[in-house]
Order: sequence, then C-alpha cells, then structure tokens
Amino acid sequence: SFIASGSGSWAQGQSVPEHYWKEEREELRELAKINEIELSVHNPANAPPLSGFSQNGFSPEVKQESLKELKRTIEFAADVARGGPITVHTQEFSRPIFEADLKLGKLKGYEEEEKKSPLYYVDQRTGQLKGYNRQAEIPTPKTDNEGNVLRNQDGTVKEWNIKKIYDIEQEAIKKGNVPVEEVVKFIKSKELEFEKGQADETLIRAKKLEDEYNFINNVTEKIKEDSKKNFDYAKYQAMTQVENFEKGIKERLTPHEGTPEYKNYLENPIKYLEKIRDRFKNESKAAFEIADSRQIGVLQHQDEIKNSVSMEKYALTQTADTVAEAAIFAYRKEKAMKLEKPLVIAPENVFAQTYGSHPAELKKIIEESRNAMKTKLLKDGLVKNEEEASKIAAERIRATFDIGHVNTWRQYFKGSPEEFNKYILNEVSKLNKEGLIGHVHINDNFGYEDVHITPGQGNAPIKEFVDKITKEGFKGKMVIEAGNQRGGEGWHVLPGAWQTLNSPIYRINSIYDTWTDIKGSYFGKTGSPNYLVGDLAPSKEWTL
Repeated sequence: SFIASGSGSWAQGQSVPEHYWKEEREELRELAKINEIELSVHNPANAPPLSGFSQNGFSPEVKQESLKELKRTIEFAADVARGGPITVHTQEFSRPIFEADLKLGKLKGYEEEEKKSPLYYVDQRTGQLKGYNRQAEIPTPKTDNEGNVLRNQDGTVKEWNIKKIYDIEQEAIKKGNVPVEEVVKFIKSKELEFEKGQADETLIRAKKLEDEYNFINNVTEKIKEDSKKNFDYAKYQAMTQVENFEKGIKERLTPHEGTPEYKNYLENPIKYLEKIRDRFKNESKAAFEIADSRQIGVLQHQDEIKNSVSMEKYALTQTADTVAEAAIFAYRKEKAMKLEKPLVIAPENVFAQTYGSHPAELKKIIEESRNAMKTKLLKDGLVKNEEEASKIAAERIRATFDIGHVNTWRQYFKGSPEEFNKYILNEVSKLNKEGLIGHVHINDNFGYEDVHITPGQGNAPIKEFVDKITKEGFKGKMVIEAGNQRGGEGWHVLPGAWQTLNSPIYRINSIYDTWTDIKGSYFGKTGSPNYLVGDLAPSKEWTL
C-alpha cells in the first residue's frame, strides 16, 4: 500500500512507488515467488479523486494528477506484482449521506439533512460547482386554469405561491426525474422568462427609436436638398420641424433666446435639425446594443439550463474516463511485458461522506468505467469487435469491496443492527451476482471510523459477508488489512481473521482443524504442538 502521493517521504513512512529501486523490486519479486505469495498493490490513499473534484468544482488538472498517480502505481504493479489488482479509492465528491439511497430513506447524516443540506449541481461546460439552499423560497404568481397570472386592477400580482427548493426537489423525485436538474430548470426558467421580457421590451424601444431616426433623417435630408433651391424656405421648414420634435418629446432642443447659440440657430436651424437626427441615431444604436445584451442573457440562461447536471452525472463521466484511461494504460503495459496475469484496475468503496462508498454507487462506477474502456479499446483499434472489448473491460475493471469501509455506514442507518447487516449484505449481493467484485479487503471497526482493528474484534458482519459472496461464487482473493493494532500485537491480525471465518488450518497431525481449537492447545504437554511456524516441521515425537 502506498499512502502518499507526489514525492512522499520515506523517512516519515510515506512511501511512493519510486522509493523502491531496482534491487528492492527484485527482492520483492523473489520473496513473493519463494513464499508462493500473490501480491496486490494499493494506489496512494491520499491521491486526488478520479473525477478531478476539488474545492472549486471539477478540475481537469486535478483529474490528470489523479491519473498520473494511478499510472505510476500500475507500473509498479506490473514490475513487482506481475499483474493482479491495483486498488484505487473512490472518493469522487462530497455529498449528503441521505442522497446515497433515496429510495430506502433509512440513511441520514443528521436530523432533517434532506431539508437543510445544500443542493449542488455542475455546469458541464466548465466543471464549475454551483448550489442552492434547500430552504430558500421561490415565489411564483398564482394563475387561473388557463395559466394566466391573476392580477389586481393596478396590474400587480394578486397572490403569490411560495415554494421552497426542497418542495420542488420532492416533486421531481415523485415524478422520477433528476431532482437537482428539475430545481435548476424551475428556477432558471423563471429567470429566463424575466430576461426574455426585458429583452423584448428593450427591442421594442430600440425599434421605435430607429423608426423615429429614419423619419427625422428623411425630413432632414429633404430640407437640406430644398435649401439648395430656396434657403430661406428651408430654414423655415427646419425651425418648424425642430419645434414639432420638441412638442413630441416634451424637451427643449433649441437654445434660449438672447444667447449667442440662439443667434446661430436662427441663422442656420438646419444644423440643429442634424444634431437632433444624430441624437436619435445614437439613442437607437445604444438601445439596440442593450437589446442585444439582453438577448445574450436569454441565450446564456438557456445554455445554463441545458448544461446544468447533477454532480453524480458529471462525476461518473469523469471518473469512468480516468479509470478507463488507466485500464488501457495497464492493458498496453501487460501486453508489452507479456504478463501471465492481467493488471486489474480495482476501484474501492471508501468513506460514507464521499461518492463511491455506497455499493450502489460503486456499481455505477464499475459499469460506466467498463463502458468507457470498451469505447476506447475500439477507438484505439486494440480489439477487433465489441464482444472482445466487453470481455477485456470486464476482466480488467473490477471492484475492490472493503467490508470495513461499508460498515461505517452503520452510524447513519435508521434501523436495528440486524436490519443494517441484512441491508448491506443485500447490496453486496447485487454487486457480486453481476460479477463486479474482483478483490476483497477485510478489516473491522465499530461502525464509526475506518480504524482497521483485527477482524472479529468489531461489529462488521465479516463472516456473513464472506459466507455470502463465496456461496454466490466469488473466487477472488481476500486481503486481511492490518492497521490499528497496538505495539507488537499486529501478529494476531491474520489469526484473528482465521478465527472469525472458522478457517481450517494445517497442523502437524494429518487432520484439519480450526484456529479456535489450535490456539487453545498451542503447546502440548506430552504430545507435539498442534501448530508450528518455521521452515522445518519437527517430528511428532518432539515435545516442548
């Protein structure tokens, strides 16, 4: 297992693949071969999410960094393990606990979480994260049966409907729609209606100003033409038009009498008429520019509605792309090195607070990733047909299921311990029956934190889990993960698992027995010990 990403720190116990040089890698290979051990490799635990999720949303740079970490772990696995599973955490984005299983309704982070937690969505053009307060109120005017807004005599809205975002979300769930997308559509549609109204109104004003300009321009041009024949008559016409325009717009346009400007006006009123024409031209141009900007606002609102998607929808696409890219990289490496075992990318369920930890979420990640790999295999010309691509993807993308991790959901389950165990085993069964689980991690806790205590010493349903998946045909490897064992007591992690699973153990006599029996008679008084560790087992006559 690698803990650190980047350059890590060997001195602080935060190793990365590059810390193991060629000689050490050769030693690891030899030790595994001599002891008949199959190795699996774990991607850095603190590597960035496969989806590229970060504080400000989904970032292609963060996603690329995640892929880089996974690629160097793949290279290590190819070199040292010579194939096998490469476990990678799925912690694709933070989401409220209750959203993991809306149908059941028994998972909840805190009281009224479904009403009080923020509601987030993603702009799929940029990966930017946006959100709403579920308690925010959205007023909408009441309408009659034909959809007309009910108004008072003065035109104001007669009565308003007040809806909380939570209410809109619940309506969407009942209809079977994506809640957040329906909320965005509802709110943005109201904003769009307002923006459209503003755009239409501004356009009408711009068009009116344009018509007035055209009229004034025609009048001005005609008077200028007449001035060539009869200047005095043209002056009179110009002054008359200026006065008419003043009455029309209710604004003084001519200079005050007795001023030098007024004298200039009397001498050549046509110039003032041209100024009025230019003014209407500029106002018309400005009005059209405002109308255009309003129209841009309309288009932006339409695009935002179209491109606003749920975090799950966006993240699944990004995660699947990263996993598929890594699996293609591993597949090429596997073929180039002529490995006997396939390199398997194995996404693992991790923490309840992040997407991918619930079995149903893990199922979606595996399925989407396989589809993405199949598409890439065909596109890159690595396979001949779709059937072969599907087979390769199914073999090389399989879930790592961690029973200790899934047990941390216990704290959020609204039901008895027995109901929780039944619920989890049912969810696991869905994964296993569809052949999605390829690798298993076994560790224990008390349902709160991923503390990795000795299997059987917490309350994770380990034996029930192992019995169920093996009965259903699981033939993959199971890793007992050590962690929080005190001091030198780490030795009992594996025996603890054997005892919990009633695993048979070889003994010196030609009989199989369970670890429970063996540990109680570790040293015989007159007979041979029942269980020994060492290169050479002594004869049966030996006594301690």
